[in-house]
Amino acid sequence: MASMAAQLLDELMGRNRNALPTDRTKELSYNDAEVCRYYMVRFCPHDLFHNTKADLGPCPNLHDEAVRQKYLNEAPSYTKTKFEDEFLKYCRSMLNEVERKIQKGEQRLAQSQLAKQEAGANPKTKAEEQITLLTDKISHLVKEAERLGFEGNIEQAQGLLKLSDQFKSEREALKKGEGLSFATELMLEKQMEVCKVCGAFLIVGDAPARLDDHMQGKQHVGYQKLRSAVDEITEIGRALNGFLMLALLSSHTLCVCVCVCVFLFVTMVVCVFVNVQMVISAF
Repeated sequence: MASMAAQLLDELMGRNRNALPTDRTKELSYNDAEVCRYYMVRFCPHDLFHNTKADLGPCPNLHDEAVRQKYLNEAPSYTKTKFEDEFLKYCRSMLNEVERKIQKGEQRLAQSQLAKQEAGANPKTKAEEQITLLTDKISHLVKEAERLGFEGNIEQAQGLLKLSDQFKSEREALKKGEGLSFATELMLEKQMEVCKVCGAFLIVGDAPARLDDHMQGKQHVGYQKLRSAVDEITEIGRALNGFLMLALLSSHTLCVCVCVCVFLFVTMVVCVFVNVQMVISAF
């Protein structure tokens, strides 16, 4: 927490905020090893997921807005291309990881749905399936409560823990051969889906307020920002490559035209020279 606060002060007031007017300070360059190159390009991924399951911890490098402005205004194009390539590589590695999480979640839901269908009218199999679903729900609620606790939402976290305790009691009742309450059975029967952005499990047709909370959550917003940045930089790169290719083709066409003109001119000169020689020979 202290390191994060210090980093925030560095960004707002500069790295040398505590230096005296008489102190000699080193002027940072965007090429320095201690400067965060991701922050130079767009943003640092370490800043996106504080107090979430995807938390990367504090960035080990410096975030300096003055250096970033110098990079944007003064850095040559080859340096910017190099920094952008490093940024894209890191962001894509994170997105590949969340894509694997999404695929795993979808496979898990498909297996769960298949198990429900196979359970059919077999009460024992159905009870075992409900115990498994309750266990998954309890695990998800506990993790979500921990996340909310880290973010300071104590009241919401306590509410989720209370609900998980209720599910634990009903799970024990199932193990003893007793049935579920109507509300819990209805909740377990709700269809789930996986968020295509961050990989979280969502209830199909859930209340708009809960969906809004998910969409505005740090993890969802963070992965959406990663995806948008990668798409924007990639599109700009494609557009630039297309422009350079067009310029290269235009330059090539111009060279061909010049060569044809030179060839025609030389041919004409040779023809004139030959005709002159024939006239001279005739006399």
